Amino acid sequence: MKKTLVALAVAAFATSASAITVYENEGSKVDFDGSIRLRLDNEKSKTDNQTTKRAHTNLHNDGSRFGVKTKHTLGDDLFAFSRLEFRFNGGDRAKSTDQFGDLYAHRAYVGVGSKQLGEVSFGRQVTIGDDIGQAGFDNAYGVFDTTLTTSGKSVVRYDYKGVEGLQVGVDYRFAEDRDASGEVALGKLKSGYGAGVTYEFKVAEGQSAKVAAGYTRDNFVTGTNTKHHKDAWAAGASYTVDALTLAADYAGSFNKEGKDKDRFNGFRVGAKYQVTPEVAVYGNYGYGVAKDKANNVTVSKDVFHKFMLGSSYQVHKNVFTYVEGSVGKVTKTTYAANNTTTKTKTSDNNIGVGLRVFW
Repeated sequence: MKKTLVALAVAAFATSASAITVYENEGSKVDFDGSIRLRLDNEKSKTDNQTTKRAHTNLHNDGSRFGVKTKHTLGDDLFAFSRLEFRFNGGDRAKSTDQFGDLYAHRAYVGVGSKQLGEVSFGRQVTIGDDIGQAGFDNAYGVFDTTLTTSGKSVVRYDYKGVEGLQVGVDYRFAEDRDASGEVALGKLKSGYGAGVTYEFKVAEGQSAKVAAGYTRDNFVTGTNTKHHKDAWAAGASYTVDALTLAADYAGSFNKEGKDKDRFNGFRVGAKYQVTPEVAVYGNYGYGVAKDKANNVTVSKDVFHKFMLGSSYQVHKNVFTYVEGSVGKVTKTTYAANNTTTKTKTSDNNIGVGLRVFW
């Protein structure tokens, strides 16, 4: 019975993101897809018992999007593909309360592929780093942000999927922001690259597992002889037994500019249980420590804790809703030159209800 529930749930979620085929002929296919996503939420933040962030209810865009994807058969094992996806709230003047600001191209890439040799794509797209995390069950309030670079505006990406359950990816990112003279803007990305692997396999009847690991390097322009780069690494694993999935992620990073160094290490764990084919409950816990150093001396340390609980309901194959709440705390310790320390505590409380309608 449990395995039947999981199979039905997977089918329901896959159908909810189905696209409308607007053209299909002689090996060419064009799909139009999208979703309207709204969230009603209340977010509150306090620092040492002083409110520093809004604490009122707001109805706003929750990542609404629409786009077109194409695929063209070029031979027995060769195909070309593309994706153009638009979202809202782009540009400098788009920070409206409802977050339905300027329309912008969120994804725009083209590529060629082969089932045996893999796929190569070029453009504004996600990287292999986006596939590494396994414990992100949230729809709104994530407890942990990966340290990996997960997307870029000028990305060349290669993925190999020739072995069942295995995906190996590498990517290279070009400079994205330039000044009036055409040079890469100060403080912005000069170049970057990443690599990662995921492997999903069956353990026993009704049981499966997935493991993943990745690494990224970002190089930045400083305008001087000082070098600035960020190294990031992450690993994740999940295990599914019938209707229950357990998962964990770890991520770390090292950001260095001259003698200034920032380090971060953190992890998150999570669980999701498919109660019925339509209803699921899930939760996450995240913990992280960030340390900042200047001239090899620690100047501050942040310790993060965050909990999240939620439930989702597949109302219809193209209608999805959820309710989530989260509680987070950050303790910041600042170290002064005279060996004195100052601690600042910040707490966040969030609750929201979301509705998404797909086509």
